[in-house]
Amino acid sequence: MRKLSVLVIGLLFVFGFAINAYATNGMNMISYGGTASGMAGASLGISDDPSAMNNNPAGLTYVKTGEAGAGISLLMPNLTHKDFANDKEGESAIFPLPMMAYAHRVGKGPLVLGLGVFAQGGMGAEFTDLNTAFGTKDTTYSNVMYAKITPTVAYQVSDKVSLGLALNVGYSALEFKFFPETSYGMTFSGMDLKDASSFGYGAKLGVMIKPSDMVSLGIVYTSESKLDPGDGDLTLNMSSLGLGKVKYDADIEGFTWPQQLGFGVGIRPNKKLLIGVDLTWVNWSDAMDVMTVKASNPDNAMAPASMDIPFKMKWEDQWVFALGAAYKATDSLTVRAGYNYGKNPIPAETLSPLFPAIVEHHLTVGLGYTFGIWRIDGAWEYALNKEVTYTNPDAPFGTNAVEEHNQNTIHLFATYTF
Repeated sequence: MRKLSVLVIGLLFVFGFAINAYATNGMNMISYGGTASGMAGASLGISDDPSAMNNNPAGLTYVKTGEAGAGISLLMPNLTHKDFANDKEGESAIFPLPMMAYAHRVGKGPLVLGLGVFAQGGMGAEFTDLNTAFGTKDTTYSNVMYAKITPTVAYQVSDKVSLGLALNVGYSALEFKFFPETSYGMTFSGMDLKDASSFGYGAKLGVMIKPSDMVSLGIVYTSESKLDPGDGDLTLNMSSLGLGKVKYDADIEGFTWPQQLGFGVGIRPNKKLLIGVDLTWVNWSDAMDVMTVKASNPDNAMAPASMDIPFKMKWEDQWVFALGAAYKATDSLTVRAGYNYGKNPIPAETLSPLFPAIVEHHLTVGLGYTFGIWRIDGAWEYALNKEVTYTNPDAPFGTNAVEEHNQNTIHLFATYTF
């Protein structure tokens, strides 16, 4: 009981810092946990440690007694925005993304329980001193964050079949600035949204099937989590209308974390080599269609009493392919590598520097080292440069604007077996 109490306190602590997540399969991270990070996220058919609750929860049945794991990923994006008046690099930043997970088998039976916290994903970018189409210099900034706590139960039906169910108790936060110091007649009012947040709920159901010692299969369904952050503050710059900056209460409609369906295969040709292959469908088209900022209760009686400000997203469904391999070089050392591809889900006609989650190709390498009851896993992930030229009729960047994005991520995890 004491171990569990300490874990819950730790999970809540980590949860408070886990929501800054800048992701690369749309808004999802490509991997969760030390083993999967080195294998580019290939995990649905081979998950076997506490991070399985956010990959394939059925994999928790491979925890023989008890395991606890914690780690951090350091994400370092590189962004560039170009338009008729700008060629500007985004602000440099390092984003820490913690993770913590715990699983234990109940007695010697088929039931395994788990609890974890994961920075699931998000996106964000900041560009300062941009030359605007209205003759000013201004800023664009976005920060979308989503983390979740995952109480999990897994049951080993037989030597060949396991089932797992993880509940997703998620928290999201959203803020952005779009030329907040600019106001131009009836045409444009700069905006600054802060402190919009909400909880959302969903579930992840997994199945693991092992038809032979050489092959394992995984099927995972993740339900959507409707979020719609609310209770935010929206400031609209209406200076050119003689109203100054007007503060509104703000709620967001149309923001959902998508449902997913994935299938994975694990192949063990011999005792040293493990190969994982995953294919996952992500239903962005239902989750990110039109996001609307609903403003009400202005602090200036002369301003409109309410406003609906739509952001056309029109994201497309995404297929994500992951291929990874792990080679046990010695009894203690494992070497890993992988490749992950997820087609950019953002259409060119709705792209902007606020939401430039466009990278597609990822390469990873990793190492795992076991000593006694401890295992240390590290990985490096590189998202190859992606450039998109676009004309967004709803954004004041003219024709043939360009967003460019690549990034490095360092992962480090420690697992304790008891």
